Amino acid sequence: MSSLTDYETDLIDKYSDINEKNYQTNILSMIRLWKIKKNSHYDYLVGNEALNWKRLALQILNNINIKEKLLIEIYQWLSIPEIYSGMSEFEFRYLMGYEKYNSYLSYFYGVLIERSILCCVERENYKKRISNGKSTVNVLNVSYEHIYGYSFLHLYEEYCKKSSVSNKKHYEHDDENFTYYCFKKRIEDSEPAKLASDTKKGTIFLQELMISEEKRLALSNNKVKYSKIY
Repeated sequence: MSSLTDYETDLIDKYSDINEKNYQTNILSMIRLWKIKKNSHYDYLVGNEALNWKRLALQILNNINIKEKLLIEIYQWLSIPEIYSGMSEFEFRYLMGYEKYNSYLSYFYGVLIERSILCCVERENYKKRISNGKSTVNVLNVSYEHIYGYSFLHLYEEYCKKSSVSNKKHYEHDDENFTYYCFKKRIEDSEPAKLASDTKKGTIFLQELMISEEKRLALSNNKVKYSKIY
């Protein structure tokens, strides 16, 4: 259980009657009504503005007593590799609310798409170097320099200095903050044409990844159903 304010406790109590039919609505409604103070640190808020709503959802779930079977179903929903987690954009935006929805879009583009850009460029550089018989040891730095104009080490040290983060301790939230820092730097420094090209490249890469993951999950679920029959 995490430490909660009285408001958060009351909010969770209000929506804690969760079942198979209403868990999506209740969880997103709690996120919509969840109060986020300016200039406060939250591990679900990247760069103090981009909402990782699934991390917040997990924190909320940690404070609700839910039967294991239903909890597994909720975790499966949270793991759906889609921008709106299997819902329509309208329904998702309506349940989450305008403010939280926009904050989530900042996370989607600033972290998920940004990571996809890097993965895509890394893959391209690996292929080029292998086909040319060159070493792939320095591909990460080459990819960062291609996207941002600086090496990974330069950007990370710059981020740690500006954010007062120790480069000796690194957690998932720090990684997201660093990615978001790189995203904002790319927005500021890139020419419009390159900015659009890189963003499109990352979007296509993420879409392909999501489709592949959906197929994998569907195959996995079919295997589970088959095993239950026999």
